[in-house]
Amino acid sequence: MLTSIDFFIRYACIGQLFLLAMLFLQQSRGLKLAVIERIAPIILPICFTAFLLLTAPYSPRPEGLVRNILLVLTDATPFFIWWYGLHLFDDNFRALNWPHWSKLPLGIFALWHCYYFLVLDGFGPYHDLNHLVGLVLMLHLIVSVLRSWSDDLIEQRRQARAWLVSLLAMYFVVLALVELSNSGLNRNHVFMLITSILCLVISTTTILIAFNHRTAFTLQPTHLLPATVPEPASIHPAESALHTRLQKFIAEQGYLQSELSITQLAQQLDCPEHQLRKLINQHLGYNNFAAFLNHYRIAEARKRLITSLLPVLSIALDLGYGSIAPFNRAFKDITGETPTAYRTRQLV
Repeated sequence: MLTSIDFFIRYACIGQLFLLAMLFLQQSRGLKLAVIERIAPIILPICFTAFLLLTAPYSPRPEGLVRNILLVLTDATPFFIWWYGLHLFDDNFRALNWPHWSKLPLGIFALWHCYYFLVLDGFGPYHDLNHLVGLVLMLHLIVSVLRSWSDDLIEQRRQARAWLVSLLAMYFVVLALVELSNSGLNRNHVFMLITSILCLVISTTTILIAFNHRTAFTLQPTHLLPATVPEPASIHPAESALHTRLQKFIAEQGYLQSELSITQLAQQLDCPEHQLRKLINQHLGYNNFAAFLNHYRIAEARKRLITSLLPVLSIALDLGYGSIAPFNRAFKDITGETPTAYRTRQLV
């Protein structure tokens, strides 16, 4: 009885996974993405499908090439979850921005991963090491989601990151711990049924969020959006007063405050935080609060680098950055060059 229920749930989940793959593929059209970024939304449901088939209570279990193909996809699942999760929730995480030299070791690792599971049948210490690496990636994803949650200005994406990614990551943490423990629990029929139910809950929740809040799973543009002046008619009367206070804040260079957060700004403007997020996102065009601050701070930095002889570090601290590193990253993201290179070129 348990086996029949388990198979029914797994096949229902597989159907939902392919529906999600088609939805994700349709949402990525028209965006400037690397090849891996376009195929990741397709590969991820396929990896989940392989996991559901590999861990199903078949008798006899899959063997030979079929098992190896399912194994190579299953053990790649944490990598694609980590990759796709960061692409969804970190606006600066883009393969197009990675240096070319970094892609060679990634390619070699991918080839080794396929060779190990397809040719060597996945027997050996690397299998356990792969589970350990997957566990580290899931923990990193959880930390990244929580750390950048308050900075996110897209409310639908905030809801998605709070529920879905944490659930996925926690699930793989538990699964990796079970695999690493060598307890044999992963072959228990009750545990396998619980696994399939959890997968169905994840896929169902993802579909509901994806269809009701389509922007939650849409990969965001790779560049920092410039500030745009909203048309007066496009601003709701209830937001007009807040918009006026925000423009005054910008004119008075309040964005130069050190360690300024969206919560602190909402307190200074005397408004609900969610209302301020909506205004900055929908009327000024920013996906996260850091991009909003960086746009105005870097514009001011470009002026000071030319008109002032202060060291770059002093300018960075005066602009509200806690250290030189985030200032250099933000400056290069927006201008395409370092502050020092920009100053040298302008003063020649």
